Amino acid sequence: MIEFALSKLNLLIFVTAVAAIVVFFMGAVNSNMKIRQSYELVYKVGKELSAGIESNSYCTVKFITLPQKIYTNSGNSDAFTIKYKLNISSNVSPTQEHDSLKKKLVLAIIDRKTNNPKIYAAYDIDYEGEVRFYDANYNVATANYDFNGPQEIVNYDPLKTKSIDTTLLFIKEIKNGKSIIYLIPCVRRNDLYQCKGFLEDSGLKESVMCLDAIPDLFREPQITTVN
Repeated sequence: MIEFALSKLNLLIFVTAVAAIVVFFMGAVNSNMKIRQSYELVYKVGKELSAGIESNSYCTVKFITLPQKIYTNSGNSDAFTIKYKLNISSNVSPTQEHDSLKKKLVLAIIDRKTNNPKIYAAYDIDYEGEVRFYDANYNVATANYDFNGPQEIVNYDPLKTKSIDTTLLFIKEIKNGKSIIYLIPCVRRNDLYQCKGFLEDSGLKESVMCLDAIPDLFREPQITTVN
């Protein structure tokens, strides 16, 4: 009887140990996939920004798309997704040569915690000139978006209430030999870009001439009448 009980106890210990190993292994795999997929996203966004910054054109405009979530496998389960923010900041530090300044944009995929967020992946880009970043929050009272900025650090959150952070409008213009870089959330909904009013009110529509080249940015949506 005692031998039977001991054999069952040993079996239970063995099964528990195997289960613990499997859970640990799956957790490690999921963690590695989170880091890998996060880096792929931050690398992609960084390359798009870098291409715009390095453009020789006097005015460059492009849209950059952000996913709502980062998926770490082919399924749609929340257990294998990352709910994230894209943090972008401007870092300026002195170099050893002639006391010049080295400027970098630092991109990071972070979790959505307000305090001490976890960093999943990061990427940096050299730049020259000036950066002007904007963010936007939906104002329930006015049923419109309040844009904040310019600022040198911003968090874009594709999952916040009525977020327009899933599309970023990148602008680089050269004025008097100096580069000015803008980044503005501007998703398109119902045939209308949600940053249209801000671009008009802020004066950017008039000052950045190449914005006129974007189809439908300032054109009112067409209303179809059915007779």
